[in-house]
Formats: sequence, C-alpha cells, structure tokens
Amino acid sequence: MAPSPSPQLENIISAVLKSGDVQLLDAFLEMNTCKDISIKCSQQFLNKLDKLVTQSLDQTEITTANLGLASLYKCGKNLKLPSGQGLSGLISQGLIKKISIFH
Repeated sequence: MAPSPSPQLENIISAVLKSGDVQLLDAFLEMNTCKDISIKCSQQFLNKLDKLVTQSLDQTEITTANLGLASLYKCGKNLKLPSGQGLSGLISQGLIKKISIFH
C-alpha cells in the first residue's frame, strides 16, 4: 500500500525548507498524488506551507514559490483541517497571507 500523501507532502515541504532543493516537491506534484484523496493536515503543515511560499517570495525564488502554490492548487481541494474545514478554513486560518500583499 502506498504511503498517504499527507505526511509525504509535509515531509517534502520540510525538506525543501531545510535544503532549498525543490526537485522532490516537483516530482511529487508531477505524480498528481493528491487526486481524489482527502488529506488531513495539521496546523504545523499549514505553517510549513505558508513559510515555504512567503520565504520564497521574500527571496524572489519564484520557482520555489510557484511549486508551493502548485501544491496548494493540486491538493488544496482535498486538504482538510482537524475541524473538518476545507480550503475556506485554510484561508480563514491565514494560509499564505503574503499573496495579497505581494500581488
């Protein structure tokens, strides 16, 4: 049985934050692993995704920021907070606040 995409995605985002190497995230998104699977995410996961995108935008690492946003685009509709809220809950939690400021 394949591992759940939720911990995989969180671990990959953690690795990108530590190393700056986006190849794993790019490969994960190419596999389209999030399709039709509900992914439970923790506040820690949301913080990591937010940090990846905002840090990348601050450092003008557009490819990294784009991959962070692509993970939200591809997996966002399937992400669920512990409260059961979906994408609207993620937005209300302040996920990727910087986008409106940066844009």
